[in-house]
This record gives sequence, C-alpha cells and structure tokens, in this order.
Amino acid sequence: MNAIDSETIVLFILAPMAITLIIQCYIAHRYTERFESHLPNCKYITDNKITYKHGGLPGKLMRTGSISIVLAIPKLFIWRRVAQADEVKDFPLRERCILLSLLALQITLFLALILSDILSSTL
Repeated sequence: MNAIDSETIVLFILAPMAITLIIQCYIAHRYTERFESHLPNCKYITDNKITYKHGGLPGKLMRTGSISIVLAIPKLFIWRRVAQADEVKDFPLRERCILLSLLALQITLFLALILSDILSSTL
C-alpha cells in the first residue's frame, strides 16, 4: 500500500470513526440515564444497568449501545420477552434517531475499515 492509500484511509475512515466515538462518549456520559428511564421495564436494559453501573464511561457506552440495539431490532427482544413493545414504541423519536444514527455510522465505518484492509491486502 502506498502513502496515498493510507492517507485516504485515515481521512475518510479513521477520522470519522474518532469523531463518532467522541460524540458517542459525550452522549453516553450525559444521557444514558435519560435513555434508560424510557425503558424502565425492559429486562435487558435493567440487567445491563446493574452489570455496568460501576463501569464508568465504558460502562455507559455499553449501556447506551445496548439501548441502540434494542431500538434497532426490537422484534428480537420483544420475542425473547426481555423488552416490552409499548415501551420501545413510545421511545422519543429524536433520541431514537440519535442512537440509531450513531449505531449505523459506527457499523458503516467499521465495515469500510474492514473492506479497505481486505482490498489493500489483495492488491
């Protein structure tokens, strides 16, 4: 891989990944408890809260991530009876958009990083 390729990877993949991580850290630090208050009877969320409550910022990131997953694929959690359909449905739209946007960005950038590595190793 030449210098142009590695600079391109940093510019278009790693920089947005860092920015997304910083934004998620801020949101997790500031709003995790607020997000959890919208899902008070969700067993998956309450169990994660108990597990990660002394984890500091990494624990809050895990808790926020688990809420994002519940919002992204609610049918799985409702089917397993660890989330309630009415709570997931009534989750505030603005906060849902923020969490799902961050999740989609992280997945997309991670897949782009993997794809760039695969393509650079085959060339």
